[in-house]
Amino acid sequence: MGKPAYIEDEKQWAEEFTFFDEISVRFSETDAFGHVNNTVAFIYFEQARIRFFQHGGLMDEWVNGPYMIVTGDLQCDYIRQITFGETLRVGVKAAAIGRTSVDIHYMVLNEKDEVCMTGRGRIVQVDKQTGKPAAWESHLLEKMEV
Repeated sequence: MGKPAYIEDEKQWAEEFTFFDEISVRFSETDAFGHVNNTVAFIYFEQARIRFFQHGGLMDEWVNGPYMIVTGDLQCDYIRQITFGETLRVGVKAAAIGRTSVDIHYMVLNEKDEVCMTGRGRIVQVDKQTGKPAAWESHLLEKMEV
């Protein structure tokens, strides 16, 4: 499998991750073949993304303020199988910030620090009243770079 289009230089890309969330693989997340079901990657991404935003103080802004976030798109590239009982580290970073959205990248490492999955997704800030995209305010942009 070739590298995904969103990764130009694999080494540099991996070194840019500074936030990691730890996840233990539950039995219920595995399939009949004994490895993590392909849909579970998106749950891991969501959990790590929420913790990333909490770490930066953004979740409180969205829960209590006039804006919220929605997922515009989400992609996963599967590299290595993951099995029940493994402990994973899910890296999250803001790769590119637009006027109303942010491109989030993910890197899932196993206990041997091998990359098992990579991913990316566009998260869009929308106005809770209108449902339309809303531009980032400067204080949110500062928090985005955690």
